[in-house]
Amino acid sequence: MADVMAGMPEVWRRLLAAHLPDRLGRCASCRTASGSGERWPCSLHRIASDAQRLYEQRLGQATAGD
Repeated sequence: MADVMAGMPEVWRRLLAAHLPDRLGRCASCRTASGSGERWPCSLHRIASDAQRLYEQRLGQATAGD
């Protein structure tokens, strides 16, 4: 998933901005009906972080080849 998302920087940037920890160390965006969220970093934040890393690696490889 991160490999596909790496080509969509607008998506992973939005996910990283939205999926932040709350004061209890849970994801503020991943709420259940009971109000508790997934422990942070949530799975979406981890995937988006991996996508960002891949994007930056590819960008670095592209500029290094110039």
